[in-house]
Amino acid sequence: MKQNLTILVNSTDSFEDCWDPFFKLFSTYWAACPYPIVLNVETKMYAFPGLDLRISRVGKQGIDDAVGLIPWSDCLLRCLEQIETETILYLQDDYFIHGYVDQILIDEFLAIMTKYDVSHIRLMETDKKAVHRPSPLHPLLWEISHSANYRISMQAALWRLDSLKSYLRSGESGWQFERLGSQRAYKRADLFLCQSLDEFNAKGRYPIPYKPTGIIKGKWYADAVVDLFKQHGIVVDYQRRGFYQFDRKRKIIIGLRAWARRLYMWIKWWFSRHRIL
Repeated sequence: MKQNLTILVNSTDSFEDCWDPFFKLFSTYWAACPYPIVLNVETKMYAFPGLDLRISRVGKQGIDDAVGLIPWSDCLLRCLEQIETETILYLQDDYFIHGYVDQILIDEFLAIMTKYDVSHIRLMETDKKAVHRPSPLHPLLWEISHSANYRISMQAALWRLDSLKSYLRSGESGWQFERLGSQRAYKRADLFLCQSLDEFNAKGRYPIPYKPTGIIKGKWYADAVVDLFKQHGIVVDYQRRGFYQFDRKRKIIIGLRAWARRLYMWIKWWFSRHRIL
C-alpha cells in the first residue's frame, strides 16, 4: 500500500552536528516508522544505519547556490518539489525526540486531514495564549483561531503539501515565514488544527515528544540535550556551539512584542470579520 505521507526533516549544511543525535533518537523512539524520510540540506550527503534516508541537496541546482546564500524558504520550496506524497510531517533537525512516537494517533490525524481537507495539524502547539476551540473532527484536536499570533508555526506538524507551498514566499527566513505567513493565513479559510492542550500539554505528553528546541540562536539549549544525549550515549562537542544563555531583560522584551503582535493580529481579524477593512 502506497503511503501518503513523507517525513521531512528540514535542516541546513551548517547543522550537520545535529544529524547523528537526531536520527539516533528518531530510530530509537520511532523504530517502526513506515513513511519515507527526506533530509533537506544544501549540498552535503548523509546516511544513518538502518534508515532509508533520501537527501534533497537543493543547493546543487545552480552554480550560484553557495551554502548559506539560499534563503530558508527557497530551500524548503525546492525540497517540497521533490516530495511525491500529498502530505508531509514537518520536523527540524533539532527536534530531539525523547519519548515514543504515537504512530496510531498520527495515522488517525492523517486520515482526518485527508477526509476533511485539513491544511495543517500541529503536533506541538506551544502558544498557550492563542484562542483555541475543540474540533468536532477528533476529541484530541483543537482548532487554531485565525487571530492566533502563530497561526503558522514551524513546530512538528502534518501539512498538506499544496497548502504549505501556497503560504511560502521566496526570500523569507523561517522567522519571517512564521510571522508573515500567519498574516497571510488569517485572511484564508483554511482549517488549522493542533493537539488538545488539555490532553497533551497539561499532562506533559505529546504525539511526538521533544523539547522545542534543541538549538536556540545557533547554540545548544542545555535543558533539551545534555541529559538526553548522555542517557543515549550521544557524544557531541558542545564547545563548538556553546550553550544558549537566557537574558531576563530580553525575555521580557520578547514577551511584550508577542503581546503586541497578538493584539495586532486580533484587531486585523476582528475588522476583517466585520468588513471594516
